[in-house]
Amino acid sequence: MTGPDPDNRPPPPLQAPRQPMFTGLPPVIAVLLAVMFGAHALEWWSVNQGDGGFHRWLVDTAAVRTGETAARFGSGPLGGFAPYVAHVFLHFGWVHLALNAGALLAFGAAAARPFGTGVAGSAGFLAFFFACAIAGAGLHVLVHMNEASLMAGSSTAVMGLLAAAGWAQGGRQGMLRLAVPLLGLHVVMILADPWLNLPIAWTGHVGGLLVGMIAYPAFVRLFGRR
Repeated sequence: MTGPDPDNRPPPPLQAPRQPMFTGLPPVIAVLLAVMFGAHALEWWSVNQGDGGFHRWLVDTAAVRTGETAARFGSGPLGGFAPYVAHVFLHFGWVHLALNAGALLAFGAAAARPFGTGVAGSAGFLAFFFACAIAGAGLHVLVHMNEASLMAGSSTAVMGLLAAAGWAQGGRQGMLRLAVPLLGLHVVMILADPWLNLPIAWTGHVGGLLVGMIAYPAFVRLFGRR
């Protein structure tokens, strides 16, 4: 037992106090999450009201279709380009949304910080985010063009953010440690998918991941804070 500090100063804490979970969350990540949850809540409400109008509009606008599905329902607005971007706002249930939102929180903040929080930085981050999404949708369509499929969800872009977080926190080596094992796992799952037939867009994930692995430093150089 010791006496009081002669300078009346409190003893230093044994460890740094924990920060609130959302402290420092870049506004662009918060906006993306709000739009995703808002779109899904409206879709859920529309279906439960028995109307389904918003649900049908969202699926028509955002779902990436291939094969017989595209032939039957069309490829989507804007000459079929809209789903390449808008699919990140369509999710097949609350669990699907929660998983992608959790990954966006886990990797998005680290990936966004090198861009800064200004308008230009947020625009640059969104350009990178949707480049990953477009690449993921594009690779899915290329691989499955002769098969009936319906793809949606922000995981195409989130996979790119995983690689970007590796770049932001540990440079090339950090990116390789995070991204390469995941890329290898996805290659195995793509090869095994004809037997497993899981409802997961493995090739869409790979497309987004590759953009994150290759292009993130270029996006930061172009749009990042000086």
